[in-house]
Amino acid sequence: MPLSNVGYKNMTDYLVRLYQRQPFVRHGIAHPVTVFYPSESQINDVDSLLDPWRPAPEERDFAAYDYSYLHDLQNSKPGLYNGSTFTLKRIRHDPLQLRGQIGGYYDMLATCAALERELRAAAEVGLLRAPVRATYHRHVTPQAALRRGDKRSAAIGIGTLIVFNDGETYRAILARRSDATAFDSNMFHVLPAMMFQPTTADFADGREWSVKHQILRELLEEVFGLPEVIRPQRWDFFYDQPALQYLLRLLESEKALLCATGVILNLLTLRPEISTLLLIHDPAWYARVSAADSDMPFVTAAETLGDSVVMAPITTDEDFLSCFPPDLHLSMPAQATATLWLGIDHARREINSGA
Repeated sequence: MPLSNVGYKNMTDYLVRLYQRQPFVRHGIAHPVTVFYPSESQINDVDSLLDPWRPAPEERDFAAYDYSYLHDLQNSKPGLYNGSTFTLKRIRHDPLQLRGQIGGYYDMLATCAALERELRAAAEVGLLRAPVRATYHRHVTPQAALRRGDKRSAAIGIGTLIVFNDGETYRAILARRSDATAFDSNMFHVLPAMMFQPTTADFADGREWSVKHQILRELLEEVFGLPEVIRPQRWDFFYDQPALQYLLRLLESEKALLCATGVILNLLTLRPEISTLLLIHDPAWYARVSAADSDMPFVTAAETLGDSVVMAPITTDEDFLSCFPPDLHLSMPAQATATLWLGIDHARREINSGA
């Protein structure tokens, strides 16, 4: 159940005081995330946000571990899978870069997602107490937690806002997540949104430590219905898919752009999210994916409620928001809200620069 505006504000105010960071603000509403912005030279090179050092396994030395929450999720979400994840070792600035480690999905749920669950539950009853978070910060100070992933499994996420030209206007895509997801179920999110993770067994190929590679794979899964493949034989097993080959040609000819818009640190979970924009200028892309006889039709994955996809015009904020229920931010994960507006703003700048 989404929080009320009062509960959301109280929760955000609490986190801003604790971490002493500027929140992301839109339409006068502060959100419980803080944004680290890429340099101008990094915007068109999403992989520049990653330290080239190959991630190694993280130490499983956690300050707080919510076994109860993890067991609740395992019992209520039988499809959960404890896959490997890329996690945060540290954030460096100027240039903005993440150094990674390798962790596990269940450890992320018990050490990071549990922090959000605790604080949302407290905000619902109007009593902001967070004993698990306090336990964590007895080992890692709030300021250190903003820079490093010490003593938690801070799995890195990636959110990609797709903005496309339908021949008349530019539209952005949001959709609701289904009950198949471990958290943020039934909330609006950008599409695709993903856990940054290796797919080959034991991270067999270092080329998977790539934002672009991950986005391309998840795009096929979440927008074109490619079945998820666990532990594939080849790291690049999906590159011959027609939908991807078509998009790569658009990117090469600059009829589409893949841009970095920031690294968002979600103060609720203390997890980083790489925020990106896929801007498709060529109206032929949408005409092709939406055609009744399309060879590459738009098909969502199980993680998305299929009838929930909204393709809203981005001409103005008001035009966009008119396609959604009031107080959209209460029905979105906080990091998705930041990814949405960062992406829309950058898309408008790109569109206007070419007008």
